[in-house]
Amino acid sequence: MNLPRIHLAILLLAATAHAQTLQPHPQQTPPTTPTKTFHDPTYKVSFDYPATWNFSTTDGDLSTFHLDARTAPRKAQLRVVTAMPENPYPASTFSGAYLYLSVTPNTSAAACAHQAAPLPGSTKKPAPKPTHTTINDIPFTHGHNETKAICITQRDEVYTTRHAGACYRVDLAINNFCGGSVSSVKYISSTELDQVRTHLESILNTIHFDPQ
Repeated sequence: MNLPRIHLAILLLAATAHAQTLQPHPQQTPPTTPTKTFHDPTYKVSFDYPATWNFSTTDGDLSTFHLDARTAPRKAQLRVVTAMPENPYPASTFSGAYLYLSVTPNTSAAACAHQAAPLPGSTKKPAPKPTHTTINDIPFTHGHNETKAICITQRDEVYTTRHAGACYRVDLAINNFCGGSVSSVKYISSTELDQVRTHLESILNTIHFDPQ
């Protein structure tokens, strides 16, 4: 007479165990990269950058601003540069990635937008015209420059915006060297370039001005 109850208890235990195996595992939040914040108290602009990246407010410490930002006017003031700390593609011709923030005081809207125009002969003909984009409600003019020797040795994505009478400029510079025929390194691939550019753009996407 107790057999049905025993069978029922066994069935209930089995069903409970089966239900437990079907319970979804809680989703784990992917780890976030620690960041630091740069704030310019003079020009009231900020952005976040990876805490492991190199950082300087002095030209020449990490790189030379006007060698990478070739369309920047001489009176442009470098405010900060942050650089990728290590080469993620050591077997390639990649040699460095930098984000520069500079400001040119007392600049007209037309002159500010013109900073994003490519240098004559710096890109494939016809030279692409600058476009317009908005980042964090800030309207930017976006242009592209390339420096070519045997190969393309420097790429620069230029973003400019006029704010409070000054021209704010961000350069996303990617540098590489030309590998020879006997070199063991390979030219950096389009996929690798896109990955480096994505890192730089993720910093640019945090830029914002102080509240008025």
